Amino acid sequence: MKRIFSFLSILVIASLACSLPAATQPAETVTQPEVQNEAGGEAVLYFTIGMHIEPMGETAQGYGSGKADYHTPQFFDKHVQDILKVTQIVEAHDGRMTIQAQSPFTTVALESGNTILADLAASGHEIALHFHEDAHLGKNSETLSVQQWCNVMKEEMAYITQASGVTDIRYWSGGNLYANLFEAAECAGLDVNSDWKNPQMQTTDLSLVGVTPWRPAGGTDGTDFTLFAQNDPNGAIIFLPEGQYDKNDFAASRRSDEAGGDEAYFEYLKESLYASLEAAQPGQVNVFHFTIHPGEFRGDRQDPFGVIERFLAEVVDPLVASSDVQWMPLSEMADAYAETEP
Repeated sequence: MKRIFSFLSILVIASLACSLPAATQPAETVTQPEVQNEAGGEAVLYFTIGMHIEPMGETAQGYGSGKADYHTPQFFDKHVQDILKVTQIVEAHDGRMTIQAQSPFTTVALESGNTILADLAASGHEIALHFHEDAHLGKNSETLSVQQWCNVMKEEMAYITQASGVTDIRYWSGGNLYANLFEAAECAGLDVNSDWKNPQMQTTDLSLVGVTPWRPAGGTDGTDFTLFAQNDPNGAIIFLPEGQYDKNDFAASRRSDEAGGDEAYFEYLKESLYASLEAAQPGQVNVFHFTIHPGEFRGDRQDPFGVIERFLAEVVDPLVASSDVQWMPLSEMADAYAETEP
């Protein structure tokens, strides 16, 4: 009798749903794709969150960058607290991030005796370099020599090492419009790159999206991506695409209220994460990651970081539990790729 009632109930509900006018039909939802887990020999998606610490204030090389300044103690302390709060949320979900720093943050940390980078490294987060070229090399930096770039990148890495105690800095983001960037990075001892975005257009060429890392045959000036998108098995740099994104402004849309603000951005992240799961291939390294900055995602003043917490709890945690997704800092993703690449 209960089965007959349940069956009739389903018929009634289905009939009512079909008869609803278009404006009241339930909204379409994005459902988790079915992906067999690693234990079954199927695809797994490596995942992390990167954090870019911007060059706010005068850099170690003497260039300024606007009004916000880490040399202002209250501003520096506020961003330190933002960084700690986000990393604590990530740690509560058993994750680890790749924290990317540059001066003046590192120099102020040293001057003030703040040990945040060393503390994060001790907690298992990767410490890396974020490199705004104009802030360290001045205007027209694309005209400078590889050696000049190499020297300044090394200088920035030395400050990171002093502030964090980390000597093996391998990953960097930035310097994206310098055609000889990979040669300069190799000279500086770096070997893992990602987060390519044209700083002038705030867009990413879609030839650089996907889930499979590669070794670029060369850099780009922002217009020709032929060498960048071509795999060179002997290349010194491993590039980690950010995932299966389908629009070229995905990296900038997180700051756009016109695009719907924080909630809309994380909804798009969910869609892109699911698309990346569907694109993941068994037997190879598949990656997905996104970037945040201190002070971002503060649409809800009562719960400024709640949008990150909800994304991890509702979207990422179930995928980790099913072994479809695995947390992994960026340089470890590159190592995993190096072990399995053709």
